[in-house]
Amino acid sequence: MDRFLPHPTYAEDQPYAHTILTAHVLHRGANFGVLLGALYGGARFGLSPHARKLPLISSVVRASGVGVVVATGIAAVALSGRMYGRQEVEWQDRSWRLLENKAQNRIDEWSASGALVGGVLGSVKKGLGLRGIAGSAGIGSIAGIVGWTVYSRVKGGESK
Repeated sequence: MDRFLPHPTYAEDQPYAHTILTAHVLHRGANFGVLLGALYGGARFGLSPHARKLPLISSVVRASGVGVVVATGIAAVALSGRMYGRQEVEWQDRSWRLLENKAQNRIDEWSASGALVGGVLGSVKKGLGLRGIAGSAGIGSIAGIVGWTVYSRVKGGESK
């Protein structure tokens, strides 16, 4: 995010604080939802004969899509509850610290890139529907995080 948004020297001068923090929290909520949805889809496939009407991968991808939507909604409510009544400087400080953290910014970039690729690939696959597209984007997002982790370890922990 630091490449696209202004990052001043002082937190008190941080513009778009609400947008930055909200985007980050919703993004992390979606990531968490993908993991829960994939676990649920895999478990449901293994335990329910009814769920085996679809292939395992389709079941996991579609369940991940539901997880993305549900967890993003929960993250939005949690953010609203956590930041309700907070002063503007608190929003600015949190968003400034997010932009200051280079490793977090690289994770966000790789994750968003993976989500874009996953969403495109999911939209090309026939029969997945909107749940499948959301799930594919979410799985791509997780793949981006894993890719960044591997890349940063190969580069010796470098986060640039």
